[in-house]
Amino acid sequence: METWRSKALGEPASARIQQMFRPMYMAAGRPARMAVFSRYDRQTNRVTAYFSLAAAKLANFFDAKPCAKPPSQGIGLLVGDARSWEIYFPDRKRQAA
Repeated sequence: METWRSKALGEPASARIQQMFRPMYMAAGRPARMAVFSRYDRQTNRVTAYFSLAAAKLANFFDAKPCAKPPSQGIGLLVGDARSWEIYFPDRKRQAA
């Protein structure tokens, strides 16, 4: 079982994750397993980022804590290869744009 990490974020942190991800992703050889997903909670007005194991270096920078794998409903791919959907959430049905 892979360990995921999560961190509640503000808007500037979400943008910072996107900025920092790309060079790390490229340096690692663009692995499909390197991804950060996010979920917005309307009740708390908070975004939580979920870092895959392959994004652990980035998770450490944001002091993300270990957590269970997030459920596939209500999350989006913040950064990473689109193939990560099928790797981590193979049963998730694609939703129309």
